[in-house]
Amino acid sequence: MTERRLASLDMLRGLAALSVTIPHFFIFKDANSPIAETVSILGVEVFFVLSGYVLAPQIMSFVVERPDNRNLGIFWVRRWMRTIPPYLIALLLISAAAHQLGSADFFRYLIYVQNFARQSNADDYFSVAWSLSVEEWFYLLFPPFLIFAVLVARRRSVLGAAISAAAFVALITLLREAFGNYADWGPDVRRIVMFRMDAIAWGFLLNLAATRTGILRQIRIWQALVSLLAALAIAIGLTMLAAESHSRAIETAFPFYSAAVAATAIVLSLKLSDIFQGSKALTTVGQFLGRISYSMYLFHSLVLVTLASILDRLPLLPQLAFYLFVTTVIASLMYMAIEAPVLAARPRFLSPRA
Repeated sequence: MTERRLASLDMLRGLAALSVTIPHFFIFKDANSPIAETVSILGVEVFFVLSGYVLAPQIMSFVVERPDNRNLGIFWVRRWMRTIPPYLIALLLISAAAHQLGSADFFRYLIYVQNFARQSNADDYFSVAWSLSVEEWFYLLFPPFLIFAVLVARRRSVLGAAISAAAFVALITLLREAFGNYADWGPDVRRIVMFRMDAIAWGFLLNLAATRTGILRQIRIWQALVSLLAALAIAIGLTMLAAESHSRAIETAFPFYSAAVAATAIVLSLKLSDIFQGSKALTTVGQFLGRISYSMYLFHSLVLVTLASILDRLPLLPQLAFYLFVTTVIASLMYMAIEAPVLAARPRFLSPRA
């Protein structure tokens, strides 16, 4: 039911976290940092597609191939146990630092509705929470949608699942184009739950293509690398151009070309999996970065604010090194003290009924 955990995908997860954590340092030092902002935007998109990719085998198993509502419930419990405890700790600490504990904004963050259909919070003091809301709502809404779509299509198969997921992407795209406020694309389209859940569905579709067909075997490592570099260069250029020109065409295309960047990064990681398996050092680094990636993403902004007065006394590169060191230590402690014990306590999926 679950796919074998790959150190190369853990490495990608860690690099995605760093591609948000490091640019946010430069944005904190200088708000006018278009390259840093662009890299951080694309880093989050990698997280989205990667989430859909790694969860696809579970969803396919108990929704499509062997439908079982018991395992659907267990899936939600496992997801919530994975994501919510560190999120709550980060939210409480950041809210206390911002003097927002008990505020209406705090409670909207608490139940992941601050950006469901619009930006509802008066003070977006926990800015990275927008992407976590997208993921939580996808976990909750996509499996029932898939169940309904497969039943309607009467295709309980890989093809039926692919058609249903494509329909989900089309539905979110239509909602985005019909109701998205492109006058302020960033906060009112790119960071809105009901307009962005398709990003994770792309990962689900990628998994079906990579694991249920022979297409991945036909791709060479150099082809995957060239594709990633080309997609990344195009995406960075288009996203920076969109920020300057506010081009509606580029903003409309963003969910598609950003998903392509993430997909090519995942394909390259999959092609490198054998190299990682043959290298203990690569495997160790990849696993470590994968483990701390979630808490690094959650806590890095709090570290920046807390260390601001200390960082200002250092040259730029030592500032960055010290910030990354403290963030890594905190993320490691969070994993060991909170995440690992909670993950170990999660319920296991049940064997399919006869």
